[in-house]
Amino acid sequence: MKKIDLGFVFTQGVIIAFGILAIVVHEVSHGYMAYALGDNTARDAGRLSLNPIKHFDPLGVLAMIVAHIGWAKPVPVDYTAFKKPRRDIILVALAGPLSNLALAVIFATIIKYFMRFAGINLFSNLEDPGVYAAMLIIKAMIIGGVQINLILMCFNLLPLPPLDGSKVIMCLLPEKQARQFAKLETYGLFIILALVYFRKLDPFVFGPAEFIYKHLQYYILIR
Repeated sequence: MKKIDLGFVFTQGVIIAFGILAIVVHEVSHGYMAYALGDNTARDAGRLSLNPIKHFDPLGVLAMIVAHIGWAKPVPVDYTAFKKPRRDIILVALAGPLSNLALAVIFATIIKYFMRFAGINLFSNLEDPGVYAAMLIIKAMIIGGVQINLILMCFNLLPLPPLDGSKVIMCLLPEKQARQFAKLETYGLFIILALVYFRKLDPFVFGPAEFIYKHLQYYILIR
């Protein structure tokens, strides 16, 4: 009988758990920003909830498990409710990625002050195997939360419809070009799935995420 790799199972569990949290907060942030700008659609649809079931998207969860890049069911937004559509669409689009950046900073700050409170340097050698194992688990969980949120932020900022970055681009383009660009949204999900499957997005997602993570590690975790 093949032995189960408990370390692998734990790691995948942490990735999925933090991934779901990151995705849900991301979508709820879109909804709250839209609500603050005068659109009640997400609130009326019950999408301002942190309940993962309300945001569940099978393909997005599968992508999270397979490629560590995922998404949730988009929060409904009525753009006609905005007083300044171009500005407000950009604000709603950026609310999601910025919420993930905020979560990454929060998780990094938690581990910094937890280790300071415990009087333990996370990167030092610990003589007690039990304490060392516990610190590794905490490190895996919190650092995983930081990295997953940075990955999700970078992924959603890509200028590929229907990702958030594409909405920002559309609002910055002249109207004619914006309409042409918007037509890509019909095929956008299939394009993204193909790019994720063949790992073509990795340099544009994991590269920037790793760059930001290293700076967070230096300024928050180490200093």
